[in-house]
Amino acid sequence: MSPSRASWNQRWKEKNRKALEPDPWLVRVLPLLPKGEALDIACGQGRNAVFLAEHGFKVTGYDISDQGLVQLRAEGQKRNLEITLKQVDLEKSPDLPRSTFDVVLNFFYLQRSLFSALMKSVRPGGVVVVRTFSSAGNFPGPPGNPDFVLEPGELLRIFSGWDILIHEEGLEPSKKGGSLTGIVARRPLK
Repeated sequence: MSPSRASWNQRWKEKNRKALEPDPWLVRVLPLLPKGEALDIACGQGRNAVFLAEHGFKVTGYDISDQGLVQLRAEGQKRNLEITLKQVDLEKSPDLPRSTFDVVLNFFYLQRSLFSALMKSVRPGGVVVVRTFSSAGNFPGPPGNPDFVLEPGELLRIFSGWDILIHEEGLEPSKKGGSLTGIVARRPLK
C-alpha cells in the first residue's frame, strides 16, 4: 500500500461516523451547475458527492482511499443513492475519461499536473468547480506546503479561455492558515 493511500485510509478511519456536510461553497454555487453527470475528484467520504446525488446528479467518485470509498458506499446505500466509485491513485494514473461529465468537482486536492485531464473530462458547456488553499489574502498563519497552495490568479490562468461564472480568492481564511480560493468555470461550446 502506498504511503499516501495509508495516510488517507487512516484519516477517514478517524473521521468515520462524522456527519457528512457538503462544503458550504458548493451549496452556494449549486445553482450555477448544469444537471447531469458529475465527477468528484478525491471524494474521500463523499460529503460533496452525496450532496450532488441528493440534488439529482448522476455521481462518480474517485479516491485513492479504499476506507473513504467504503464509507461513501455505505452512506449512499443508507440514503438510497446510486454513486459510482472508483479507487484510483491520480498521481500514478492521472487519466480521466474525455468529455464525459457535466460537472467536475475538485475540493481541497491540488495536483497541478491533473488540471489538463480534468478540463478535458468536462463536456463542452459543462463546468469545473475547484475549491482549495491559496496564498492570496491577508490571513494569519502560513498557507502550508506551497505544492498544495495556489498562487494569486493561478486558477484564472489555468482556466483562461473558459467562461468564469464565479471566482474568489483571498476572501475567506482557511482553517489551516492562509486563505481559500475557488472557481466555477464553464468549458466553451466550441
